[in-house]
Amino acid sequence: MKAFRRFQKAPKAARIEEIATPEPADDEVLLKVSHCGVCGSDLHAWLDHPGYEFVLPQVTFGHEVSGVVDTIGSKVTRWAPGDHAVMVAVQTGHDDNCRYCREGLPQLSLRRRVQGLSLDGGMAEHVAVKEEFLVPAPKDLPLDLVALTEPLSVADHCVVNRSSIGKESKVVVTGPGVIGAFCAIVARHLGAKVLIAGTERDEAARLSRLRKVGFATATVSEKQSPLDEQVRDFFDGEEADALVEASGASVALADSWKCVRPDGVVTAVALYGQNVDFNATQFVRRQIDVRTTYSSSPTSYLRAIELLNEGAVDYDSLVTAYDLEDAAQAFADAESQAVLKPVLRCGE
Repeated sequence: MKAFRRFQKAPKAARIEEIATPEPADDEVLLKVSHCGVCGSDLHAWLDHPGYEFVLPQVTFGHEVSGVVDTIGSKVTRWAPGDHAVMVAVQTGHDDNCRYCREGLPQLSLRRRVQGLSLDGGMAEHVAVKEEFLVPAPKDLPLDLVALTEPLSVADHCVVNRSSIGKESKVVVTGPGVIGAFCAIVARHLGAKVLIAGTERDEAARLSRLRKVGFATATVSEKQSPLDEQVRDFFDGEEADALVEASGASVALADSWKCVRPDGVVTAVALYGQNVDFNATQFVRRQIDVRTTYSSSPTSYLRAIELLNEGAVDYDSLVTAYDLEDAAQAFADAESQAVLKPVLRCGE
């Protein structure tokens, strides 16, 4: 079968290779992959960035996977050939003695692994997955759309579980990449009023697309008024109740207090390439909560599938699709921010 694989620890050292189709173990399902999204983590691993030293030297990328069950291992009980499924990306085998498993936060366990970075993933025609790390998808939901479940689940966990956002909340999202876009979609679905902020570089492929699906946007640049002024203009003179920082720009997190009311919330969902230097006194004096959020649990996957089923995500407006053979181009376009969300077509 064809697979997009990293072949050594070096920047951009990945290519399409012909490899053997995996045989599922007793507790595994062989999934015929339909679609697989290109994630920011894939991009960092492809570029061999610091913080991704754990990624295997040789590995098939891909953890945003949708597909159809092909064959099952001898001990698999919950799946049958023909079932539609999405793969859980951050995987922790359930253990009743693990506090994170008991508390519904398996993604925080130190036993976790990421399929597609720590073991072969789904940028391939087939992938073998332990049955406990698959979530069912409705058969009438298009599999290209189902491939958005994992990033949408990350946004769901951020907004629903970590950000105190609800109906009529005033929300700013900094960073109009796919996670920022999905956080905005989840917040809007809850009834919040949302403003998405980006830079001039984000205009062509990101901010313009988000306006197309009904979001108001703000641009951070020397040509525009400061973001906090744009925020107050948008919210009729008031500051935001909550800010979701999805850009990964240190200055965006450091300056987030300027946009948020006293007793508001700032939630960082991005990963940062350098330390963030910020004036903690400003957050203390305004009693602003600074929170973080990481990945998601199967509960958020199920809520994400509900959102997709309800039509909350406009696939055609947000996604650029590529054939598996063009995976290198999809990664290059993601790096240059020429697209908002690249998704690979891996099967029929």
